[in-house]
Amino acid sequence: MITGQELSEVGLDPVCPHPIAGPFMRQRWEDVAFAHWPVPAGLVASVLPGPLLPDCHAGSAWVSLVTFRMRSLRITHLPPIPTTSHFAEVNVRTYVIGPDGPGVWFCSLDAPSFLPVLVARTLYGLPYCVADIRRDPGRGGDAWAIARRWPDRAAGRLAVERLDAAADDDLAVFLTARWRLYAGTRVTRVARIDHEPWPLRHARVLDCDTGLVAAAGFAVGGTPVAHWASGVSVRAAGPKRLRRRHHAATPLTSGR
Repeated sequence: MITGQELSEVGLDPVCPHPIAGPFMRQRWEDVAFAHWPVPAGLVASVLPGPLLPDCHAGSAWVSLVTFRMRSLRITHLPPIPTTSHFAEVNVRTYVIGPDGPGVWFCSLDAPSFLPVLVARTLYGLPYCVADIRRDPGRGGDAWAIARRWPDRAAGRLAVERLDAAADDDLAVFLTARWRLYAGTRVTRVARIDHEPWPLRHARVLDCDTGLVAAAGFAVGGTPVAHWASGVSVRAAGPKRLRRRHHAATPLTSGR
């Protein structure tokens, strides 16, 4: 069992362990909704590049569908581009341990504009796609509908009811306290992420079409674990080429 101190040392702490003083990019994520499903670790391993291993909690790997509004996206010291600094985004992600520590592996990211998609694909190697995204906000929740247009076709839907109860349990920390991303196809890159602790609350899924999750290679079922958050202000370091280290060839567990 990993202790609280050990958990902080490997990066699964609600407070970012490596504040970024000079970020490459700045952005804000608002009206964030999460739906999470447990999946076999071997299934996650099958979509990862060699340097990465599935990160497990309570014996399971996890995959998540995440919807949010991107706000104020810009490269530091440059003004935001008016047509590409605010947009809706949806991603499918899973949780990994790599040579630099625990992080997130994005299976897909959908946004409505080609320019940020191409920039993110070029700079970070992230698998961004172009999609029509519709958000219908309600008094107590949000409903999202996604129709991917490029480079392939897929669709999904997520509607959640926001609950008041704070989400600060071990699983919530495991799924959201992720301070680096891994990305890339031929070359795997890593980038550190920094933001204030999530103002995370529990949520209830009212409607969900898992087509985007299925397109990423995961057949999920049952009621997902759900969270929501009003938002966080994000600082991202520039990507760097992943340095390879030897590690065990079995999935690891960094959750408590």
